[in-house]
Amino acid sequence: MPALRDYQRAFGAALLSGDTAIAAAMIGASPERLSIHRNTMLTALANALALTYPAVEALVGPEFFAQTARAFIQAEPPRAALLSLYGGGFADFLAGYAPVGALPYLSDVARLEWAVDRAAHAANDGSPLADIDLGGTRLTLVPSLSLIETRYPAEPIWRAALGADGDALSRIDTTPITAPLAIWRTDDGASVSALGAAAGAFLTELLAGGDAEAAINAAASADPEGDPIAAITREVLPAGFVRLSSSN
Repeated sequence: MPALRDYQRAFGAALLSGDTAIAAAMIGASPERLSIHRNTMLTALANALALTYPAVEALVGPEFFAQTARAFIQAEPPRAALLSLYGGGFADFLAGYAPVGALPYLSDVARLEWAVDRAAHAANDGSPLADIDLGGTRLTLVPSLSLIETRYPAEPIWRAALGADGDALSRIDTTPITAPLAIWRTDDGASVSALGAAAGAFLTELLAGGDAEAAINAAASADPEGDPIAAITREVLPAGFVRLSSSN
């Protein structure tokens, strides 16, 4: 008699592949009944992905998104019971998925949406990501902050797609360009801010454990022609992911 693990593996393989005959024989059910269960599972997972990646769905259309989601599910089935944790590999999957090859920015949009989803579920009341003295001012980065770097203008594409703004989409220059983005939790869910090279390098160094001097030097190296202090003052200090206090 097959062990429980064998039953589970056969059942899972049948749901993913659609070949339900072996699993049906093992558990004494008809292949048709298992096919119904399979379709229910795939639909639930595809719907979960659509909730996490609404801009990607808007860019490709619901029907194509559902087909793509099913291909992803078969390639990367869930490893945990919580649907909210599923879908982190979707951006990498899209980067190599031939049917969306004409939309090279799509994987970057997916990376942004995953970061937004993670930020929306993150806490801001834990240990800060960084806490440094910046010339008499203490700069603290909230725990929900994350940084991503995209090769395409994912942030304006994401906003236009969510707003169903076809005119704005048509005006976006999709030429590859490095674009650092900060994502963090707000009272309304999550916020996204585009950063210049200097501000992005400054924050990246802080998140890697660097001190204020190392972070400022990183900012200067990222934009040799610019003013790193001005960039930090303009893009970092007023941002919602920073808490400021006197260090005196």
